[in-house]
Amino acid sequence: MTSDLLQVALPLVVILGVVLHGVALAKSGDLAEISVSEREILIRPRGVFKILSLRWNLRLPSEAVSRVSVVLPGGVRAPGLRYGAVFFPGLTAGTYMAPDGKSYWLTGQRLPALEITLNEGPLSYVVVQVADPEAAATRIRNRGGTPSGETERR
Repeated sequence: MTSDLLQVALPLVVILGVVLHGVALAKSGDLAEISVSEREILIRPRGVFKILSLRWNLRLPSEAVSRVSVVLPGGVRAPGLRYGAVFFPGLTAGTYMAPDGKSYWLTGQRLPALEITLNEGPLSYVVVQVADPEAAATRIRNRGGTPSGETERR
């Protein structure tokens, strides 16, 4: 009986531990790394966020980017229904389905996030927290085929 309980409880405890660890790390706001080239934008979740968001990386064609903005704290709206994702207070990670299409989220607590709107492909938009979202937005605009200029804030 004890071993049966242990077999059931241990995986649940491990999963809860990974999620709580992710929530603690999400407070930094540096959840992913972004590489930008003329052809693509590569988003690589850091550490445990690869597991929580169910993606090792996300490749976006530069020509698919229609808008890049920095979403201010409180400006992030609810992502919709989970579609292979984790939602826990202080952490949103993975793919979501909403009336405006499928989206990928990797956000922690109320810090600015980068929002990339796409005009083609399986995703409508991506919202991700990085160390410096304004610098990432500028890099994407300058190399990703979108007009350069001031970082748009919402």
